[in-house]
Amino acid sequence: MRLDAFLSHAGLGTRNEVKHLIRKGKVTVDGAVCRQSPAQVSRDQTITCHGEPVMVPPAVLHCLLHKPLGYACSRSAEEGPLVFDLLPELWRRVVDPAGRLDRATSGLLLLTTDGGLIHRLINPKKKLPKRYRIGYRGMLADNAVARCAEGLLLDDDERPTVPAELTLHERADDLNRATLVLTEGRYHQVRRMIAALGGDVMELHRDRIGQLDLPADLAPGECREASPEELAALGKAE
Repeated sequence: MRLDAFLSHAGLGTRNEVKHLIRKGKVTVDGAVCRQSPAQVSRDQTITCHGEPVMVPPAVLHCLLHKPLGYACSRSAEEGPLVFDLLPELWRRVVDPAGRLDRATSGLLLLTTDGGLIHRLINPKKKLPKRYRIGYRGMLADNAVARCAEGLLLDDDERPTVPAELTLHERADDLNRATLVLTEGRYHQVRRMIAALGGDVMELHRDRIGQLDLPADLAPGECREASPEELAALGKAE
């Protein structure tokens, strides 16, 4: 990798800004000052800027996050707080979320450097199931389960939803409870489906993607790298 690209990737500035640092002699490679921006460097070399070691994020990274309520899946500072604020600083610049959970939704979220993996996880043609735990108010239609299984035509949509699995549970904590398994991800789909059936979603939590349940060791707001086994389960359809 070019030295200027390496420094920019490490978050030290734009290409033009790091080129200025290089020309000024502020950068060393293996102990020697390097003033050549096109110089080829590798992660195995010791690179410093202003005398401080330059750390770069891993080339490949898959991160599991237990997204808490109130955080946006966005890079716009105006929409903060952001899910990226919960990641180690070195990871924040290089990963993107595989799909989105709105501020009022908690649960399992994958962030990765692999754009192909993101596409596979969010592409409805892959029919990857995602499970949501719902707390709602109101009474759902008597045929709610069957209507979800057949596909619902939602307001402002030209085609019905893909058949989904709705399971109704016992009421708890003053809310009616249900589980909905989807294989697509339309805008606010769970909330819109429950509204079309007569309910009003008050709590929404995603606890499974593919065959991967939200890991028990991830408390709200915590993240860690995904294991190979977790990645394999993440991308499996049932």
